[in-house]
Amino acid sequence: MTAVARVRGFIAGRFEQLRVGLSSPGALPAPWTLADWEVEQGVTFRFAGAAGAHLEVDLERSDPGRPCFVRTRDFNVYFSLFGRRASALSPSEEALLGAVVGAIRAQERAFPALRASLPVVGEPPRSRVEVREVEAERALVAEAPGMYYLNPYVGCIFGCTYCYGIGRTAFVRDLGGLPQASWGRWVDVRINAPALLAREVLTEPPGTVRMSPLVTDPYQPLERRYRVTRRCLEVLRESDFTPVVLTRSPTVVDDLALFRTMPRLLVGVSIPTDDDGVRAVFEPSAPPIAERLAALKALRQAGLRTFAVAHPMLPMNAAALVEAVAPWVEAVRLGPMAEKAHIAPTYARAGFPEALGDAWEQDVAGALRAGFAAHGVPVNPTTEPWNSFR
Repeated sequence: MTAVARVRGFIAGRFEQLRVGLSSPGALPAPWTLADWEVEQGVTFRFAGAAGAHLEVDLERSDPGRPCFVRTRDFNVYFSLFGRRASALSPSEEALLGAVVGAIRAQERAFPALRASLPVVGEPPRSRVEVREVEAERALVAEAPGMYYLNPYVGCIFGCTYCYGIGRTAFVRDLGGLPQASWGRWVDVRINAPALLAREVLTEPPGTVRMSPLVTDPYQPLERRYRVTRRCLEVLRESDFTPVVLTRSPTVVDDLALFRTMPRLLVGVSIPTDDDGVRAVFEPSAPPIAERLAALKALRQAGLRTFAVAHPMLPMNAAALVEAVAPWVEAVRLGPMAEKAHIAPTYARAGFPEALGDAWEQDVAGALRAGFAAHGVPVNPTTEPWNSFR
């Protein structure tokens, strides 16, 4: 591992310029204001208007192959409406989006174009890992009323080849002017997340707090050195919030004693296949399936509320997965592979091209649903707090 750098803020660069611009007086038409933002899982700005009106603007890397509201030099721009069924924009919302797009285009002129490439994945596990200790600006990020996510880290040593975070974090690093690093070979440690969280739980409305592998894993190897996840959970234990933890790592059992003191906690393990040979193809630096199953069993036998996630569903023996998982969970979540074009060569090399097809996914999902139903285990429940995990 290289020497650890201490920095303030995960990202600055053009994102900071854009955020400051959208917050400045007169940048937006009245009565709109920039109410919130997030940048760990992409770039999102949330705007508040009159009478509780809200509009969300999401930015992705410019891609002519994806439909969007507006495409600028660097970005595909999307918007979402909340609190009403009508999909047509009001004159006020049109004016807001016009101002936001104008600010984006003005900001683009101050910077060179974003790079189009994604980082390489699948470097040898023993190659160096870049670690930064980051003083973050926030811990909780609101996803919806009563639902938050919290990332103790950004980046992940496990480096799963299909990860949702690959393109998202590469895009955000570009916005911040950071050099690209191969996925799985860098981690930002949000060293002040517990202190931030301790303040935020006093001011934010209570809800579920999801800590799960989207742009990180809360129990990756660095957790044993930094214990950021543990300290965040200690804060949540003293609050009215409901933690929902999902990991690929058996080191989650390090916190069994803490978990036993948290009656609202849900804790789960990602088990996308029963076949460790398949795991080794798609998750070469992640812990073996047998170790994850042992951790799940230990969590359940400790009396905790447990779940498992097969999202994405990798090539598997569905009946074997059900028998291995069902005795140790209260619920299961299934989901398809995302970003299929990115991962298709890996499926082809491994001899599983059919497992990327809709028919395969539907057949396997059906077999898993039937198998778990026979054990009384619900699949993809929609009731709180189970609907908060992915």
